[in-house]
Amino acid sequence: MDSIILANQPKIFSILPYNHEPMRKSFLITLGVISTLSLHAHTCYPDTVYCPVDSHKVVFCVTMSMTTFGSYYDFQKKGALGNHYEELINGCPNCHYCGYLRDFKTSFSRERKDSVLSILEKYKNLELTDAIECEITAAVRLASGGKYDEIADIYLLGSYLLRKDKNNIGKRKQMQLLSCEYFQKAIDDNEYKNEEVATINYLIGDLYRRVGDFEKATLYFDKSLSDKNKKDWLEKIIKEQKELVSKRDDNNDI
Repeated sequence: MDSIILANQPKIFSILPYNHEPMRKSFLITLGVISTLSLHAHTCYPDTVYCPVDSHKVVFCVTMSMTTFGSYYDFQKKGALGNHYEELINGCPNCHYCGYLRDFKTSFSRERKDSVLSILEKYKNLELTDAIECEITAAVRLASGGKYDEIADIYLLGSYLLRKDKNNIGKRKQMQLLSCEYFQKAIDDNEYKNEEVATINYLIGDLYRRVGDFEKATLYFDKSLSDKNKKDWLEKIIKEQKELVSKRDDNNDI
């Protein structure tokens, strides 16, 4: 059991083993007792920001600490996480602009506002669910020239938020496929260090298994295994994953 004290916006998953706990470079892991925090629960503080498109008030609950107990195969953390994943991305209830906290702590020119509003037009009559917030964030980020890894990460977050939603399995699979697409684009665009590529290929393989594309899952697992720069821990989990593939098991609950 680890308690994570987070700083700034966390990356959705880590390039480290699935049973490790870091979120991104700007983090601190502690096993000690912090007097003002409960280390066995999720704690957060409200941060009020204003939409850069229409100045409407938006409140984020920014994670201060959370207790984790390992991860799923797709690197989503388990434990006393509260609404940590749900609060990473938020949306303006008025214009439906969505993003991370840092996306709200900025200002837009008139031209930029008009550009974003044109993207938001197709979403204006939709309910701002967690998944839709991720979809909008990805659309805005893509239009502004965001890195492919960032886009993939947003869709991955969307798939996390739909993990237990049995009424939106199609949307969850769409998010996972889009995550695969943009992780591959990020690899093609050399956005990763050499020692990170095998882990990304493993993750792509896992996501393809979850949507039932077992041929592509095997392809990416084999890419990861054949990578001379892969981390040692990948051998074990890819073996476990390939056993699932052999059974044509698309279980998304693991």
